[in-house]
Amino acid sequence: MKIALIGTPFIRIPPPGYGGTELFCLELATSLVARGHDVVVFTTGDATPPGTRRSLYPHGIWPMTAADELNHAAWACAEVERTRAFDVVHTNLPLSIPLSRFIHERMVHTIHHKRQDELSRIYAVHPDVTYVAISQRQLALETPLARSTVIHHGISPERYPASSIEDGYLLHLGRFAREKGTHLAMDVARRAGLPLLLAGRTHEFDEEYYATEILPRLRAPDIQVVGEVGHEQKLSLLRGARALLCPLQWEEPFGLAAIESMFCGTPVLGFARGSFPEIIDEGVTGFSVPSDDVDGMAQRAQMLVGFDRVGCATHARARFSAATMTDAYLALYERVAPSRSRRAGRTLRPAPPLG
Repeated sequence: MKIALIGTPFIRIPPPGYGGTELFCLELATSLVARGHDVVVFTTGDATPPGTRRSLYPHGIWPMTAADELNHAAWACAEVERTRAFDVVHTNLPLSIPLSRFIHERMVHTIHHKRQDELSRIYAVHPDVTYVAISQRQLALETPLARSTVIHHGISPERYPASSIEDGYLLHLGRFAREKGTHLAMDVARRAGLPLLLAGRTHEFDEEYYATEILPRLRAPDIQVVGEVGHEQKLSLLRGARALLCPLQWEEPFGLAAIESMFCGTPVLGFARGSFPEIIDEGVTGFSVPSDDVDGMAQRAQMLVGFDRVGCATHARARFSAATMTDAYLALYERVAPSRSRRAGRTLRPAPPLG
């Protein structure tokens, strides 16, 4: 099968640090290529994905803009239509959805973000696109979709060796932002009496939050900012942590960092919102704490001495491997992709109204 995988123009593949969508594209492309499929990844010029790389921008465009996303998506779809060589187009950019009417290949779109009304309106008027939600909770919150399914993200076990020993510190990984609950992770660590490492950075639109909520809390002892980390340093931090703290303040659609932590044998402590009640197996890969219960999360952190880290890693691998994810996507591709003869005669659709 020949697959066009449209990534973002914002961060290269593999991502040097932050980049959940790009990590997903890396894992899926790696697994598809390993199975003998022909994958063309539309990404940035400095990316090194498995398969064939195609790029419009020489490097990632940051900060993100809708104009750059649309430009990249339009170029990628034009290349797909020019060649007419693909069985399916798998896009990860919402602004590529309206472009589906200009290509003959069937389109699959993975929804990576929380519901946004302006995007949901676009999804609703493009029923020929097959939408993939990354959790049941995300799909439940989305507008009703004519063609949809749920496929959890997966990662490669060999990239996340497990550790049976922890070094006693707590870890918060990712963007420092109010919705990520970075300030609450700091409160949890202080109340638990445990050191905390903050691995990530603040994006431009969160600078006020950093100044008002994070900076004052950094005066507390035993809280250290280690900055944004690459894969190897992230592994080292995850494998040594007592727990990954995820005191989310929003309906997170999935949480790749949580799965990475579980694969390393490190339990996840998260508030019970978004996908976390769905992806955390209580007492096995972590614990869901009632939303905003900082004291409850701190108590859980104190009680993790002797946690079965080997069992955590084993269970996570059974649920969230890249192989399991790829099986599901390949089955979906087979369902949605018409034969080449049918595709050649497909009539392009006129633009539907945004009612």
